[in-house]
Amino acid sequence: MKVMPRKKRRGKSFERAEPVREAYAYILIVCEGTKSEPNYFKRMRRLHRLSSANIEIAPSPGSDPLSIVKFAKAKLKEKQYDNVYCVFDRDGHPGYIEALAAISRCDGLIAIRSVPCFEIWVLLHFVYSTAPFNISGSSSACDNVIRALKAYITDYEKGRETIFDELEPNMETAIRHAKVLAVHNKQTGGENPATDIHVLVDFLRKLKEH
Repeated sequence: MKVMPRKKRRGKSFERAEPVREAYAYILIVCEGTKSEPNYFKRMRRLHRLSSANIEIAPSPGSDPLSIVKFAKAKLKEKQYDNVYCVFDRDGHPGYIEALAAISRCDGLIAIRSVPCFEIWVLLHFVYSTAPFNISGSSSACDNVIRALKAYITDYEKGRETIFDELEPNMETAIRHAKVLAVHNKQTGGENPATDIHVLVDFLRKLKEH
């Protein structure tokens, strides 16, 4: 019996389909870090089944706040995003105040800052506190936040890939704590500790409802 050769499949059948833009907001999240924040928001995007065509996540080439704002402005001009969220820390960075001022002058840019660092948001999933975190000896303010956090996640390290999954059961608690902390800071004029991460998280959670 003669065996007929198999037809070659066209290359297109092996190509991954491009993500489809949905009918909700088109945003970019620019992160200071290359692991902690991108890992967190990418996992949230996946578990909440948000389109990667709508919710783009990118690390900034520079880690200081002004570099993040510069990169965010360039991306905003390049594409017609509804908003670009600038996610950065206060911890030890120059240009923090200037970055906040630059964002306030630019339509479409939104500051999502944490003082002293992203781990304040993580800590708020377990405990509410207004106690400031500062440099002590050779430890940075963020080192001290992580030390406090290890009372709840003993093996916590920056860039932890599973952190969103671990924290999600306590998300409502964290959002409530962050809102109360924001009111406290407004009343007292304080900023240490502080975080706006809950603003972006709440927006993403409710995105499909609009």
